Amino acid sequence: MPPVFLVGMMGAGKTTIGRGLARALSRQFLDVDLVLEERCGVRVPTIFELEGEAGFRRRETHALDECSRISGVVLATGGGAVLAEENRRMLQQRGTVVYLRARAEELYQRTRYDRNRPLLQTADPLGRITELLRQREPLYEEIADLVVDTGKVSVARLVGRILPMLATCNKPVRPPADDLPPLECL
Repeated sequence: MPPVFLVGMMGAGKTTIGRGLARALSRQFLDVDLVLEERCGVRVPTIFELEGEAGFRRRETHALDECSRISGVVLATGGGAVLAEENRRMLQQRGTVVYLRARAEELYQRTRYDRNRPLLQTADPLGRITELLRQREPLYEEIADLVVDTGKVSVARLVGRILPMLATCNKPVRPPADDLPPLECL
C-alpha cells in the first residue's frame, strides 16, 4: 500500500486520525507541522510571526517534499499545504490522498480555544474558517482519492471506515524521482 496523505482544514482531525491509521496499519506517522516545529525549535505561530505566511509555506513545501518520500508513511499535512501547486502535485503523485472533510461550524468548535492557529487569531474566527474553507475545499477535492466526512464520529469509527477504503483504492503511484535531490533545507 502506498503512503497515505491526509489533507483538510485545521481541526478536521488529520493528526488524531493519522495516528490511529498509522497504528492500525503498523506504519510510521508524521505530522508536517510537528516536523517543522521540531526542526525550527519554535511553534508554528512563531514561524508565522518571524517569517510571515510566505516563509512558513516555503518551509512547509520543503518538509512535505522530504516526508512524502518516506515509504509507507501516514502523513498529516498542514491545512494550507494544498495552496501550492507543487505540493498538490507531490501528494497526488506519491501516495493516496484522503480528504478529511468537516463543516465550518464543526471546525470552529474544535479549534476555538487553540492558540496555536495563527490564521484564526482574528475578531471573527468562524468567518475566517468559512473563508478559508471556501478557498481550499476545491483544492482538497481536486487531489483527493478518498473523501471522508469527520463530523461527530469517533476516531476509532473513522479509522475503521477509512481502512477498507484504502485497501480498495488501487491508485497507481509514482515514487519520487531518485535523480532529483530533495529541496535544500532552509
